[in-house]
Amino acid sequence: MLVDNADNWHAELRAILDRGEKPSDAVKGRYRHPTIKSALIQETHGKCAYCESKLRHITHGDIEHIIPKSKVPAKAYSWPNLTLACDVCNENKGDYLGDDPAKSDETLIDPYVDEPAEHFLFLREIVTPRPNSLRAMATEAKIKLLRLELMERRRERMEFLDGLVRAYCLADAPFKPILLDDLVNNHLSENNEYAASSRAYIKFLRDQGVLAE
Repeated sequence: MLVDNADNWHAELRAILDRGEKPSDAVKGRYRHPTIKSALIQETHGKCAYCESKLRHITHGDIEHIIPKSKVPAKAYSWPNLTLACDVCNENKGDYLGDDPAKSDETLIDPYVDEPAEHFLFLREIVTPRPNSLRAMATEAKIKLLRLELMERRRERMEFLDGLVRAYCLADAPFKPILLDDLVNNHLSENNEYAASSRAYIKFLRDQGVLAE
């Protein structure tokens, strides 16, 4: 639906703004159509694009404009600019675009364009900006990926992985490949909560020789 109508919707929105008029709620909210949200839920595996928390079991989730539509109306109906975000990340980010959008170090990390591991360090439940990424620092300052409640949820996930690793370490040799396959294929994929943190933790354990390559 969005692909078929985006150009016409943008043209209508531009015409309204050029006339100095205020768009109606119906015009501003066209991106909220159920088919669009359903596609975003599928695309994000029902996770917040910023903190990777599963959210569909406790909230509807917000359709998030990566570049705020209030600052750049031309991206209000742009599919690459839409994603799913939890209430907290969405509220924390607000309509931030930076004091000077031309300055790249003020641009928040785009979960679709940027590789998070190039900007953040994933240390078990801690997700912290790399010291050489000003954009990651700006993102943390706004979205607050180190908030206590989020760290507690990630810690629970890491402790769950610890249990799987412990089972692998204690298993007899013939069962180790089976358990490792289950760990990698069923608990580290994109549809899992906190996949980036989980993969980084398991890579660390492999590098330390705790798990087989």
